[in-house]
Amino acid sequence: MRIDAHVHYTPPSMQENLSEFAEREPYWGLLIAADSGTNTLQGWATPERMIEDMDTAGVDRVVLMAEYRLRHDSCIERNNQALDIIHRYPDRVTAFACIQPQAGQTALDELQRCLDGGMMGVGELNPYGQGHTLTDPDFLRMVEMCIERNVPLNLHVSEEVGHTYPGKSTTPLRHYYELAQRYPELKLILAHWGGGLFLYEIMPEVRRDLQNVWYDTAASPLLYPTEKIFDVALRCVDHRKILFGSDYPLLIYPRRQSEPDMRPFLEEISSLGLPSAVLEDVMGNNAARLLGWLEDDRPIVKPKQKPPAVALDTPIAGLMPVTAVAQQWPETQAVFEKHGIPYEDSPVATWEPIAQAAASRGLSPAEQRRLVAELNEAIGGPTKGD
Repeated sequence: MRIDAHVHYTPPSMQENLSEFAEREPYWGLLIAADSGTNTLQGWATPERMIEDMDTAGVDRVVLMAEYRLRHDSCIERNNQALDIIHRYPDRVTAFACIQPQAGQTALDELQRCLDGGMMGVGELNPYGQGHTLTDPDFLRMVEMCIERNVPLNLHVSEEVGHTYPGKSTTPLRHYYELAQRYPELKLILAHWGGGLFLYEIMPEVRRDLQNVWYDTAASPLLYPTEKIFDVALRCVDHRKILFGSDYPLLIYPRRQSEPDMRPFLEEISSLGLPSAVLEDVMGNNAARLLGWLEDDRPIVKPKQKPPAVALDTPIAGLMPVTAVAQQWPETQAVFEKHGIPYEDSPVATWEPIAQAAASRGLSPAEQRRLVAELNEAIGGPTKGD
């Protein structure tokens, strides 16, 4: 069975109303809209077009990933669309739920509704783009529901180096690693090759900690030469943890692609000369095992027992973690500041554009223009804001 484990629903009707959509959902709107003077890589496809493209490419089933939304009502709207699609094409389309963890109990109620309605996972979520961290209590309650319902969670991850582009994530890789350590029973999918986190699985202890983590290949050709990334990945991780995903209808071959098409990436992977068993697993069997359609026969190694955390008690000692001390005793923060010691683990990167930082905090395009105007006013420059 050939399964594309990472596609999205971006119909032409969304393109026709991008300005209105971006006002409600500034972060996702920023990603899919054409920037000034450039063309967006986003493609557009109705469910009918997607099924036609699947038939043409020989794809048996797709997993419809969510588009990370800031507003809870936007999540409900998107989930209703996905539920309609999977009920229309039950043998061809599987869907993951769109959740805004910050909605608290209402988010958990929505997740329950989606899973009861036939969805089989959560994601793609983006902690930074949705305004939360991987340690926020509401997010962790959602994680625990995923574990309770035995469904996978897909998180957007980007590489921390290289060229910038709209949507390049600013969540440090160590935060995903720490999440996997905290919840070893969670079925965790890290999109886009996990931002390169898989490379560290060459370390035995990391491989143990990440044994319940999968990596999908969504949008891979936009970042990595296909032959080289597969060669490196297969040296670092068990091939049964790699999920084929295209990010359809994204135009992942922009120089030779003007319309959504699943075939180019499939053909490129098929030409690598991978052993047939490896190819079959990556192209579908791994996703089928993860979703419970095939038995998962991977050997499970018990994670290494971790040393107990450093006790936080007085007197404060030099081996205590800075961040933990600052959180436990806020009065220590002034002392750290006096000595120039940072105590916050901030995800903001030096390369992040103002527009993206603003959009991730819910500022609409109109509010972003006002922000730029205020910044220019502050330095005595132009105040037009665009």
